[in-house]
Amino acid sequence: MKNIVNIINFARGVEPRDPNVDLWGTLETELKLCREYGFVNTVLLQYDALIQPEYPKLVKQYQDLSQPGLWMEVVEPLAQVAGIPWRGRWPWDWHSDVGFLIGYEPQEGKRLIDAAFSKFREIFGHYPSTVGSWHIDAVSLDYMRQQYGVVASCNCKDQYGTDGYTMWGGYYNGAYYPSKKNMFCPAQTLENQISLPVFRM
Repeated sequence: MKNIVNIINFARGVEPRDPNVDLWGTLETELKLCREYGFVNTVLLQYDALIQPEYPKLVKQYQDLSQPGLWMEVVEPLAQVAGIPWRGRWPWDWHSDVGFLIGYEPQEGKRLIDAAFSKFREIFGHYPSTVGSWHIDAVSLDYMRQQYGVVASCNCKDQYGTDGYTMWGGYYNGAYYPSKKNMFCPAQTLENQISLPVFRM
C-alpha cells in the first residue's frame, strides 16, 4: 500500500488575535522550504489573502511546485462582495456561525462560493481544483464539485474545544468519498456519495 502525503499551506490575510503575526512572511518561508527540499505542495488562499496582490504574486513565483487553491473560511470582504451582512466580531471570526459556510443558509453559501471562485479565476485564470477548511458542509462541497469541478478537499477531524467549535470523531482513515447527508461520514451508496475525495489534515 502506498502512503499519500500532500503538504497544505493555507494562508489567511488577517489575524485579529495577534496583529503582529507575519502571515505573508510565514507563507514565504514555507514555500522556500518546499522548494529547497523539492516538496510539491498546495497553497490554499483565504479570500482576504487572495485579494491582497502580494499573496497570489508569491504563489505564482512557486508554481513549479505549488498548486493554488481556496481556503474556504468566510471573512468580511467575502461576505461583502457576496452581498451578505457580516455578523463577525472582526474581519475574520473563527466561530462556526460566522467563519464557516455551515453558518449560512445554503443559498447564501453558494453566493459566497461563487464570489470566491470568481475572484480566484480572475487572478489565476482558472478555477481552483482543491479546497480546504476546518469543515465544509456537504451541500457546499457538492456544489463546488458540480459547479466548479473541484477534485479534492481537506478538513480537520480532531479539534476539540478549540476556537469557537469542536470537531471530534470524524472518519479517521485515509481519503474517503463523503455522504451527501454528512460530509464527516463516508457515503454508503453511490447515490448518496459526493464524488470528491476528502483528505484528513
